[in-house]
Amino acid sequence: MQHRRLIQSMTTVAALGVALAVPLFSAGPADAHGSGRLYVAPNGAARNSDTSCRHAQYTDIQAAIEDARPGGTVVVCRGVYATSVTVDRRITLAGMPGAVIDATGAPYGVGITASWSTVRGLTVVNASGDNPDFPYDGIITAGFTAEGPAPADHVMIINNRVHGNKGSGIDLNSTSHSIARGNIATENGVGINVADDLGAPAANNVIAENVTNRNFGGCGIALADHTGAGVVGNLVTGNISDDNGLATPTAPDASAGSGVILASPIPGGTVKNNVISYNEFHGNGHGGVVVHSHVPNIPDGPMNDFTGNQVIGNLIGTNNLRTDEADLETTGIYLGSASPLQITVRGNWISDNHFGIFTAGDVTVTGSNTYTNVDVQMDGVSSF
Repeated sequence: MQHRRLIQSMTTVAALGVALAVPLFSAGPADAHGSGRLYVAPNGAARNSDTSCRHAQYTDIQAAIEDARPGGTVVVCRGVYATSVTVDRRITLAGMPGAVIDATGAPYGVGITASWSTVRGLTVVNASGDNPDFPYDGIITAGFTAEGPAPADHVMIINNRVHGNKGSGIDLNSTSHSIARGNIATENGVGINVADDLGAPAANNVIAENVTNRNFGGCGIALADHTGAGVVGNLVTGNISDDNGLATPTAPDASAGSGVILASPIPGGTVKNNVISYNEFHGNGHGGVVVHSHVPNIPDGPMNDFTGNQVIGNLIGTNNLRTDEADLETTGIYLGSASPLQITVRGNWISDNHFGIFTAGDVTVTGSNTYTNVDVQMDGVSSF
């Protein structure tokens, strides 16, 4: 997965002097705070009163961020801004209708290094490039600083649109107590990513009421431990996640193309106590809900921990259109583990699949579900 080397790539960029938190210029005076709102518009000018989009003082989003007081708001007015910005202080970055950040060629569109910040109402597109070490995310709860990569906690990412980003539309990376709610993440590599690439856990976050459809490279929503720090206690609820992971015609090239996945490719991977509830999943390349615990427990080594995860009350239609390990049929929920796994799966309505639930490995499922037009409610193989 491309996020495994995120910490290395961020450190490299900082060492090369790409300081995205430093403004290229200041378009307005440092004391132009007024009511605590600073306005950015394509036609902004320093002589303006900075009381509305029509009178914006700033043309550069990063310059306005640097001039904002803690707790203030930077309002991004209608227009297309070819830029990448870092929220390096506790503010609200708010987009007006039609405010677009085009991050073509940049490692991310909006990076957040200040805890308790909010990003809302923006459209962030086209974070892309050819360096395989860069995340190329639309919005990420981390950013580049002069001291290296820095994550943030207690971040709110609300009502944004993110599409066409090579990495994740939204990346809740090494963050805790953050919220992604009401966003539309389509046609990215991954819709919403929850991971621990910077060596801190992704814990106690809420991913709610988002639309994560048609993300070509992988999942609508991914919860993945890449470093051993852990992905713990997150709530994924009320989302719609359809038609993901369909960029390639057959497995394994379409791997991780599920509605939501809980996964780890490392020894001792920890993805535990997460709740996947009341979401809708249809038409994904893998199952609507998938567990991939790839590495078996190693004697005298770190033990995998996928305990306490719950899959509750989801509406799951036809999925696994690109198949999965040992499962060549349409499947609602796929549970694969190379070490013993116990998981609660209850109250889900699974319809129009060959397999309702498919297990691969030593998997114990607790709970009852409703099945409609399902050939085999539960089946599986002994190994994964």
